[in-house]
Amino acid sequence: VEYSATGTSSYGYFCAGEGAPGAIITTIDRIDYSSDTSTAVAKGPLSIAKEKFGSTGNASYGYMGGGKNYPNVYSTIDRIDYSSDTSTALAKGPLSGTNYLNAATGNASYGYWAGGYTSPATLSLIDRVDYSSDTPTAVEKGPLSSTRNTQAAVGNSSYAYFVSGIINWPTLTTIIDRVDYSNDTAT
Repeated sequence: VEYSATGTSSYGYFCAGEGAPGAIITTIDRIDYSSDTSTAVAKGPLSIAKEKFGSTGNASYGYMGGGKNYPNVYSTIDRIDYSSDTSTALAKGPLSGTNYLNAATGNASYGYWAGGYTSPATLSLIDRVDYSSDTPTAVEKGPLSSTRNTQAAVGNSSYAYFVSGIINWPTLTTIIDRVDYSNDTAT
């Protein structure tokens, strides 16, 4: 439950989450798209046990940002090196603040994490990670049009789309926000 995923053109990586009720795990499972009927293979774990975080990446690395392991909320970004995916994921530059229930997407150069929840507030924050220099704290960019968490994200080489979510429980939204990578400071 509460897994997050990213991948390449050959493999999908499903990261951490909750195993048995109340048991947060660090497991990363890899699915080989060329043999997608096989059982997923366990790969190197995340650096900390967490759930409810957003994942994205490029052709070389997968990034998992934020997350929660009650009562702790994290800003940690873990990086999986696809060429050595049995190693423990490396902790990289954090998000600008602690949050969970965020969503992530990106292009070949940058990863974007948006929204999320940090007690007691739902966020409209967008953080950008520069893959070429992934150790600094993520840079805050233009916000979403409204606060939300528990949303979905997808993107292409030019735009990120953050879809639906929860504004404040039980209020839901059907808003779709588009981030233009060429002008990512705008709302």
